[in-house]
Amino acid sequence: MSDNFKKFIDTGGKNIEEIKKQIERLISNTAEFVVRDAEKEIKKEVRKTVRGVVKDVSEKIGASFDKSSDTSRILILDDNDIAYPPERVEENLSPHDMMINEIILGMRMKKQTPYNGRVVQRCSEITFVMQGEYVADVEDDFSRKAFLGMTTPMYAAMSNSQLRTYFTWRTDVRRGVYNDADRAYVLLYVYELLNKIGVHSSNEAFSKLVELWENMGNRAIYLNICLSRWLKDFYAYNNVSEKLPDDLFRSDDDEQRKAAVDISKGDYKNKLELFADNSAYNIKQSAFWSEKTAPLIDGALEEVLKELYVYFSARGIALDSLLVGQMKKDHTWRQFAGALVDLDRMDGFREVRISPEECYCIKRGEPTHEEFSFQPQRGIIGFILKSIESHLRIRTGFGRKISVNVSMLANDVKNRQKAETAVLDEEFKKAIERAVDRFCDKNMIFPKKKQTKKNDFEEEIVYVAPKVEIDVSKLSDIRQKADEIAEKLITEEESELYEEQAADEGIDISGIEDRTRQVSDDDFSERISDYTALAEEKTGWAGLSQRLSDVERGLLLVMYDEGNVAGYCRGEGVFFETLTERINGYALEYIGDIIIEDGRIIPDYMTDVENIIRDK
Repeated sequence: MSDNFKKFIDTGGKNIEEIKKQIERLISNTAEFVVRDAEKEIKKEVRKTVRGVVKDVSEKIGASFDKSSDTSRILILDDNDIAYPPERVEENLSPHDMMINEIILGMRMKKQTPYNGRVVQRCSEITFVMQGEYVADVEDDFSRKAFLGMTTPMYAAMSNSQLRTYFTWRTDVRRGVYNDADRAYVLLYVYELLNKIGVHSSNEAFSKLVELWENMGNRAIYLNICLSRWLKDFYAYNNVSEKLPDDLFRSDDDEQRKAAVDISKGDYKNKLELFADNSAYNIKQSAFWSEKTAPLIDGALEEVLKELYVYFSARGIALDSLLVGQMKKDHTWRQFAGALVDLDRMDGFREVRISPEECYCIKRGEPTHEEFSFQPQRGIIGFILKSIESHLRIRTGFGRKISVNVSMLANDVKNRQKAETAVLDEEFKKAIERAVDRFCDKNMIFPKKKQTKKNDFEEEIVYVAPKVEIDVSKLSDIRQKADEIAEKLITEEESELYEEQAADEGIDISGIEDRTRQVSDDDFSERISDYTALAEEKTGWAGLSQRLSDVERGLLLVMYDEGNVAGYCRGEGVFFETLTERINGYALEYIGDIIIEDGRIIPDYMTDVENIIRDK
C-alpha cells in the first residue's frame, strides 16, 4: 500500500481542502467554548453576589438563610415592614422637632418578627403595642396636616409628618378638643384604646372610646359601624363596670322580630298579631273572628302564654325557643374584626348577656357570639290559637264548636324528643284550657243561659212533644222547606225580607246562623217529634250519614276526590256555600263539629267522610 493511499484512509477519505475546512471549524468551536466557559464563571460570580445581598437582607429582618441551597427562600414581609413615604429632612430643626424625630426613630426600632423554624410569623398586633406604648405619652404641636389614607393604620408605615400630625390631633383629643381628622388617624386612636395604650384601666379605655364616639359620631359615620361591635367585644373581654351606650342595642324596624324578642323577655301582652301572622291555623278566617272577639282572643292568649311558660319551664324547655326562635351562634363574628388588637392585653373573656337578643358565651371551649334568630314554629302556634278559640267558643256559647288535632304539631317537634313529649302530653292541652278558663272567670265571661218562657202569672210553660212513629217522608218535607228558605238567606240584607215568609210556613229562622232547624209548636209539632225521634235513633257519624241527601253526599264525594266542585254545583243547581253550610249544620248536630272548612274537608275527618260516601 502506498503512503498516499494510507494518508487518504487515515483522514477518512477526505482531500486536503476538506481537511483544512475541518481544522478551521475546530479552531472556531474552541474559541466559542472558551467564551461560554468565561460567561459561566461571570454568571457564577453574579449569582454569588446576589446571594450575598439576599443573605444580608434576610439577616437584617431576622429571617433564616439556607446555605446549602443555590436559591434563597421567598420572604414574607410583616405588615410593619412596609416602607413609609420618604421625605426631606428639614435643616435647622428646633430642639422639640429633633426630640420628636429621635422618638420616632426609636419607635421604628421596636418590632417583633419571630421565626419558628419554617416561616416568618405575622406579629402586627404585638409590634403595634410595642410601638404604641413607646409613643404613648408624646405630645406635639405640628403646624402641618399630612394626609393619611391607610385602611389599617400602623405606626411603622407612617411617615414622620403623618406621625406628627397624629400626635398633634391626639394631644387635642386628650384635652377634650375633637377636631376633624382623616379616618385613619381616628381609627389609630381607637386601636390604641382597644389595646389600653395611654390609659390606666379597662374602664378608662372604655370611657374614652364612648367619649370619642359621642363627640366624633356625626362627623365620623364609620364609627357607628365599627365601634358598635368593638365596644361590645371590649366589654366581653374586659372587666368593665361602665354601662353600655344605648346605641349599642339593636334598633330593629321589624315589628314581628320586636314582638318575638318581647316574648323572650317574658312580655306576652298584645301578641295576637304576631301569632296570627305566623300560624298554621288561619284564625282570622274563622267564623269566630271579629272586631269584638279579637281583643278577647288576645287577652286569653296572654294568659295562656303565662301558663305555658310555667308548664315548659318545669320540663326544661324555653318557651320563646319553642315558639318564636332562639339564640344561635353568629358564624360571622371574629374578635375585634378589622382592628389591630392583642388579645393578651385583655383582662379575659367572660360570659355576658348584652341584651335579650345578644350574648357572649363559651361553646365547645371557645368564645362565641350569639344572636336571636326569629324562627316562628307555625304548627305549635296554630295549635295554641285553635285550642284557645275552641275553648272560647264554649265559654261564650258560640253556636259552632271546633276540634283541635295534634297532627299540626308534627313538623315542629320532629327530632326534638323533649319538645315532642311535652306537647303531646294531655296536660299541655289542659294547661291551655285552664288558662282560658282563668281569663274568662276574671272577665266574667260565661255561656248565656237559655231563657224560659213565662206567662203573665210567671207560670212556667213546659211543652212535651207527643211520641209518634217516625215518618221519613214528613222529615223530608221539613228539610225541603228549610232548604228553600236557607238558600234565600244568602245575604244578611235579605234576612228581614224572608222572615214573614218563614213565619207563614211555620218555620222559626231566628237561629239559622247556628244551623238549627226549629219549628212552631202550633203547626209542626208532629213533624218536630218525628225529627226528634229520628235523631235519637242514630247519633254520631251514622246519624250524619243517614241525614245527608244524595246531593250533599255527592258533593262530599267530589270534594274527597278533589274533583270539579264548581261544575258539580252548577249541574245540581245549588250554591256551594249553601250546601256546605247545610252539611256543616248537620255535622254539628251529630258529631259536634264541622267537617268542611275553607272550602275543603278537614283532614282530621277524611277517613270518616270516606266511610260515609263509600257506605262503609
